[in-house]
Amino acid sequence: MAWFLLVVSGIEEMIAAIAMKYVDGTKKKWPIIVMVVGFALSFYCLSKAMQVLSAGVAYAVWTGIGIIGITAVSFFWFKERLQLPQLLSLLLIIVGVVGLRLTS
Repeated sequence: MAWFLLVVSGIEEMIAAIAMKYVDGTKKKWPIIVMVVGFALSFYCLSKAMQVLSAGVAYAVWTGIGIIGITAVSFFWFKERLQLPQLLSLLLIIVGVVGLRLTS
């Protein structure tokens, strides 16, 4: 259950971070609401996961999910470009997250 909560917290963090891209001062209310709720749910699920998993592993996996997820959304949705060194670095993050999961 802790790993499930950790994945949910990472997805919520992604959603909240993507909503930040749409915030335009205080003109648009929905992105702000999505961002606040997303981060609140993310931190709640992360804190629950940390009650079972070590803080270092949980935080590393949480940030890894966020990094990979936001990068994927940026690439496919926002059409942002990635260079080969960036892709290789992201691959290392994926390997690290998988390694943490397999050894925890």
